[in-house]
Amino acid sequence: MREKQTTLTRFVKDECANFGKHYQLCADDKPCRVLAGERCGYFDRRVLGPPNHKYKLPDYDYQKLFAQYAEQTKAENQIVEQRLCDCGNPLRLRQRYCDTCRRNRRRKTNRENQQRFYQKQRAAS
Repeated sequence: MREKQTTLTRFVKDECANFGKHYQLCADDKPCRVLAGERCGYFDRRVLGPPNHKYKLPDYDYQKLFAQYAEQTKAENQIVEQRLCDCGNPLRLRQRYCDTCRRNRRRKTNRENQQRFYQKQRAAS
């Protein structure tokens, strides 16, 4: 397939679901942050996606789009920090604790609930 010669502006206008073509505003009735030269969280995560994103739209030169986005928003100068658990293990998306900490916290909570239950039973009898 032949790749489209697309600028970042055209890509935003065609593919971003939050961009209103008629008024050229985002869904929150504010000017588009990408077109204003700022980073947009929705555009980062959902529209452009990470460089190794497996659900890329066909016919777009993503390498060129990433370069334009980085140049326009100074995104390459910002460091993305990985979220860490209390123990220092990296966390996946939508995860509060790593598997080991989650298991330990659950055991601790269960132990406390059982102790409370048996103390109530002893007090009642």
